[in-house]
Amino acid sequence: MDKNTIVAVVVIFLLVLVFQFLFLRPKIEQQNEQRAQELQGQMAEQEKEKLQEKEKPEETKLATSLPTPGKEAEVKVISVETRHYSIKISTAGARIVSLRLKDYMDKNGMPVDLVAYDDEDEILPFEVHFDRLKNLPFGDRTPFYVQKLSDLAWVFYQDFKDKNGVPFRFSKSFVFQDDAFAFDLQLKIEALNPGDELYLNQDNISYTMAWGPVLGPTSVIRNRYNITTEGYHEAGKFHKMFRGAAGCSLRRGESRYSEISRTIDWLGVENRYFLIGIVPDQQNYIFSFDQRTQGKYFLGISRAFFKGQELEDSFKVYVGPKDRKLLRAYGHDFESVMSARVLKPIVIFLEWMIRGFYQFTKSYGLSIVLMTIVIKIILYPLTFKSFQSMRKMSALQPKINEIKAQYKNNSQQMNREVQALYKREKVNPMGGCLPMILQMPIFYGLYTALSSMIELRNQPFLWIKDLSLPDTVATIKMAVPLLGYKIGGQGFTDINVLPFVMTATTLLQSKLTSGDQSNQQAKMMTYLFPLMFFFIFWNMPSGLVLYWTIQNILTIGQQYLIDYRLKHKTVQEPVPEKKGKQGRLRASARRIQAPAKRLNPSAKKGKSSPKRRKR
Repeated sequence: MDKNTIVAVVVIFLLVLVFQFLFLRPKIEQQNEQRAQELQGQMAEQEKEKLQEKEKPEETKLATSLPTPGKEAEVKVISVETRHYSIKISTAGARIVSLRLKDYMDKNGMPVDLVAYDDEDEILPFEVHFDRLKNLPFGDRTPFYVQKLSDLAWVFYQDFKDKNGVPFRFSKSFVFQDDAFAFDLQLKIEALNPGDELYLNQDNISYTMAWGPVLGPTSVIRNRYNITTEGYHEAGKFHKMFRGAAGCSLRRGESRYSEISRTIDWLGVENRYFLIGIVPDQQNYIFSFDQRTQGKYFLGISRAFFKGQELEDSFKVYVGPKDRKLLRAYGHDFESVMSARVLKPIVIFLEWMIRGFYQFTKSYGLSIVLMTIVIKIILYPLTFKSFQSMRKMSALQPKINEIKAQYKNNSQQMNREVQALYKREKVNPMGGCLPMILQMPIFYGLYTALSSMIELRNQPFLWIKDLSLPDTVATIKMAVPLLGYKIGGQGFTDINVLPFVMTATTLLQSKLTSGDQSNQQAKMMTYLFPLMFFFIFWNMPSGLVLYWTIQNILTIGQQYLIDYRLKHKTVQEPVPEKKGKQGRLRASARRIQAPAKRLNPSAKKGKSSPKRRKR
């Protein structure tokens, strides 16, 4: 086993130890904290159930004893304020028309609104229709009566008739919590007259609660990061049904509709930064996923046809940011919507570093720079070995070319001679690839972290307006091939600065790494890779491009430092003594001086003995 391999094994072992120390131990502590939180949550649930039991008679009284007012229901908007939400519920359809997150701002500095729509006839969140989702041409605007139970609890109700003309009352209750990104939703259907039997059946459906049309503000930036996904959670995994780029034209095959009928954990819609997850009770439902309209994503929860006197269903709803810690706290495995399940420890470690540096820099741009420096320091021993190996390979290139020319008609012998040369010169041809191999999981972890960290939204750095988006400084009305995009038939191309800087530094690093190679193919790759990186990084988040640019600059500095060390080491190496008359004289002198030192061990170099001073 050569030295490079030994060093690699040792470094990987140390990295494993570091990850165990940084992740496994905190994970155990986190599990203990989570158990404690779960116990507290259970106690809170028990207290909540007690409160609900106390409030239950009031709801029953509201649904049965209170008659419908003589005048028609008024169309108005109810406002609800919590610590995290600013919510508006319209009595027209008893639907949410605005849900703003107070802790997260949009590009205009206003709390981001997760309910966005352009058409007044649109199907909006938590509308209830007595039909399947696929049969709904537009939203419900039926005026509902409303009763306030508290500042955070409201009941909307209205009377309808089933297919046989039997009257029933439908009520919808919203119960919010002051310090939570979640709320409860209850639906109730009951016959107005005792003894009447209801029959609700429209296309084998009694009712459908819908959600739509989009989650949060849409974006016109066409790249693979602004993706909206709808799906469901089952068996410990979030199953993605339909995906699409928000604000962009539908591609072929994106206009789809699907239904599933089985017991699942929850269903929802998620985009880059936000999630809505609806957790049903243990009833059997039909879940609908609708992406038949460009840029719109509808969900439907349908109850099968109903025959009886009373029906009551309840749901828990999470609407908030895709923050790993927050999602874990709310349970139901909401965290499964986060990416990088395989490299999760690396992603968590990188997120922890960025947040840690932000605590004293107060700048996520500087945090990314400092994190890059730390990563380069960790990988420096491997970088040194890699650069040393590449320099040796470059020095051996003329001999390798001679071997190839000599055995050009015998490839097996040529390979044996080249391997013998590597062995004789103690060169590992794969030694230069080791840092790149170790860099790949780190790069993927950073790609995941910087693409989904909600903290980077709207965070500026230098000329960069938003570290989560490309650093666009201008936009031209022309779709440049491989870089531009089209909206409504008009072509656009964003002008980004960082990809040019990154490509220049990558090219310089590539030329320094390749050295003086006479191989034409190697020279071509020196220019080809930076060009490929230019197109790959063009629409990436500027935070990720910033990381790659800084690590290129640091690598260039490392290469100059390593070159200096190698040259300095060569100069400092002792020159071997020449054989011949002078060499024999110096050897004889050393043999003569040695006995004298043994006889007079107290004598020091540069001082004469007392006997010599008398002379």
